[in-house]
Amino acid sequence: MFATNSATDARGSFVTHTNFAASHLHSTRTGQNEQSTSRPIFSRARTAPNELLREMQGLQIRTPVNAGNYKMTTTNQSSKNDVNDQEMLTPPSTPAQAKLEEQFPSRRSLDASHVPELNFSPDLSRAELLGEGVWSKVYRISATPLSQPQVGRPLTPPSTPHKSFFGLPQRYAIKTATRSDAAAVFQAEVNILTHIQSYDSSADYVVPFLGLCTSTPTPSLLFHCADAGTLESLTESSTSLSPPEVLDLFLHVMPQLTHALSFLHTTTNTIHADIKPANILLNSTISGRPLARLADFSTAFVASAQPSQHSGGGTWSFMAPEQLSLNPCLSTPSFSSDVYSLGISLLSFLCGGNPFSSLLSNNFRLREAVKMGDAISWGMQEPAFEQRIGALQKEWEGRGGEVV
Repeated sequence: MFATNSATDARGSFVTHTNFAASHLHSTRTGQNEQSTSRPIFSRARTAPNELLREMQGLQIRTPVNAGNYKMTTTNQSSKNDVNDQEMLTPPSTPAQAKLEEQFPSRRSLDASHVPELNFSPDLSRAELLGEGVWSKVYRISATPLSQPQVGRPLTPPSTPHKSFFGLPQRYAIKTATRSDAAAVFQAEVNILTHIQSYDSSADYVVPFLGLCTSTPTPSLLFHCADAGTLESLTESSTSLSPPEVLDLFLHVMPQLTHALSFLHTTTNTIHADIKPANILLNSTISGRPLARLADFSTAFVASAQPSQHSGGGTWSFMAPEQLSLNPCLSTPSFSSDVYSLGISLLSFLCGGNPFSSLLSNNFRLREAVKMGDAISWGMQEPAFEQRIGALQKEWEGRGGEVV
């Protein structure tokens, strides 16, 4: 079912399985020019991205050890800054304004007159900075339960974030604009979040959006607070974990994220366009195992939108190779590039860090390496990565695990 770059690599089957989501897509791009700068790793026939997601979710992993016996011990960790300046492309262009019905064709219409506005202004000078990007900063704040939202403003989310909410949490994440031209970007993100949250199961896969803060000096969006950090912070802390613990966490988080991406693509017809470990947030649960959900939809768009409405940001290390092409037909984010980005994010967790970490100080070399589409080979050049993958391979084989 799988192929590998080196048939003699003793860790090939395990490495190929974990890099499957990223590498396999070189031969599954729908409509991709065969003369792309990316070289294929697998020779499998093309399939639609959603079929690939379903296949990923359907993988049966055989192991006699309970994959869920590891309990989270990394709660309340702050992620690093959301943006690596050396990895970012130029800031996304200001999205075109459009009515909801035009931006989300063939989707349910949304009534923008019945939406919550949160009339409070938190003291951000005492807030904890969680991360920052091209357009915004995100803080963790504490506040008493908010009063009944008002309605009537266009820059607002749906009136009920999710049916399963029994009340607003005591801790929040607030996203504030840092640029004078960010209003249109925030409007586009609110439109996308409104669209996504019109589906009942959205809170299972996407960090819930609670509303617009109307009393802040700049546009501010309020979200449910993820209390266990990000996949990025978990990756950093996982270097002190044993191979069984790392593998258990991977086997727990991977299906959550593939299902989340399947929901985003298949149910909401939305392309995230910037999936990376820093944009995967974790919540602690009663079971002690993390709940992983997608966040930061500032570059997301509905697939049926016109290219002029797309915002064009991303983080090089986690981008699909064709996104670095000068050809706009290839560089526009797609369902396939989202899946590739998720694959690299999961690979980073297994490696214990960014597989392109040795290239982050040289933008030219980083771009060329990403365009090659062979993240696993770059990662294995780091002795620590190779040692960790080898230990995970041994643990996997010890459990009798295999992909069928």
